[in-house]
Amino acid sequence: MRSGGGLFRPLGAWFVVAPAVVIVVVVLAGTWEMLSWPYPVWVQASAHWHQQFVFAGPVAGAVAAWWAARLNRADRVWSQFPSPRVGAVLVTRHLTVLTGWLVGAYVLGLVPLTVATALNGGIGVPRPWVMVSGVLAMVAATAAGYLAGTLAGSLVVVPFVAVALYVLDAFAAYGADTVGAVVPQLYTDPVLGVSESAGLVVFRIAWFSAVAAASAALAARVLRGRATGRYSSRPAAVWDGTVSAAAPVVLVMAALMTTPDLFEIEASARDRTCRDVDGIEYCVHRDNADRMDDLVGAFDGILTRYGAEPPGIGAVWDRTLVLERGGSRADGMLTARVVPDGSVYGAASMVTELVGVYECESAAPGVLPVLSDLAEYLADGTLGGTLSGMDPAEVRGWIGRHRHALADCTLGSGDLPTA
Repeated sequence: MRSGGGLFRPLGAWFVVAPAVVIVVVVLAGTWEMLSWPYPVWVQASAHWHQQFVFAGPVAGAVAAWWAARLNRADRVWSQFPSPRVGAVLVTRHLTVLTGWLVGAYVLGLVPLTVATALNGGIGVPRPWVMVSGVLAMVAATAAGYLAGTLAGSLVVVPFVAVALYVLDAFAAYGADTVGAVVPQLYTDPVLGVSESAGLVVFRIAWFSAVAAASAALAARVLRGRATGRYSSRPAAVWDGTVSAAAPVVLVMAALMTTPDLFEIEASARDRTCRDVDGIEYCVHRDNADRMDDLVGAFDGILTRYGAEPPGIGAVWDRTLVLERGGSRADGMLTARVVPDGSVYGAASMVTELVGVYECESAAPGVLPVLSDLAEYLADGTLGGTLSGMDPAEVRGWIGRHRHALADCTLGSGDLPTA
């Protein structure tokens, strides 16, 4: 493909090659950490086929807008009637090149994540239609940017397109369920036991397809209308715009009125594997069975340093197992997040349960510093501050004598440890 020749005149082939490289780089940067995760989850890996839109989408839309603003001005030869390439033929050729390079680069950037998930024994199964929705979101962004450039005929529109597409991430974050069906990104990644609802995926495929088709159709109408003089009549321009926008408008109104559920709890979310360790029941999702040692290890050190039987704590469960309850836990249960990167989060909640350092705001004088130092000791084994003159055995003995007072925030000034 010769720079400066054929369809690329006067921009040059570099105009799509360079942005394609940028898209590959930003997608790889966004997923790089995930490539080495030892316990990847397919629902999350599949979701990143649309989650990575956040930077790649604005690049694709801005490049398409620049392309159209430069090549679709009224003074271009193919914008003159009776050029055989005016209208749909020209738009098809342009968008074929743009989507081939820009959307192709997006797919290429996501291939390593998909391959790594498969090679690392991804939990669950791939979600191909979720992946398709992400690809179509990129196609829609490219087509919409192309339409904006065609309508404006000026490079001034390019940064506005980029900003508008980037701001969609803010809508995803703050609009949550309300606009989740019509923006490419979701406000959070799905986790094990949760999947994007079938209704959401079907709607998003229809929505992004409609936006892409409507944008391409209106761009073709605009180019043909300019060449034939049809737009000397304003009602004709309004009519063409109304017809082309009808399907996307109907879909977005339906989404905002009905608000389809973004996620659904899978039936497998209640399947668990459990182990009893020193009177504490540890349970993980069945597909997280290999993580049982990680879960026990995250809490075992705290309990060892605590020494006594923890009052009011009888179980530690993988958070996935309580999703169907809306995340609420039963009495005496703590929940932990077992993360695909090998981490386990939730130990801090055990420390809080054992030592009410955040709840005991009205504690007796001198108690809060002791609680704070005790919380630090349970978390990482550091004996400092008011506990610096004690050894672990002494701390465990003191905890054993005051464990109920610690948990109930009833520790008095006369109960404080002395070195």
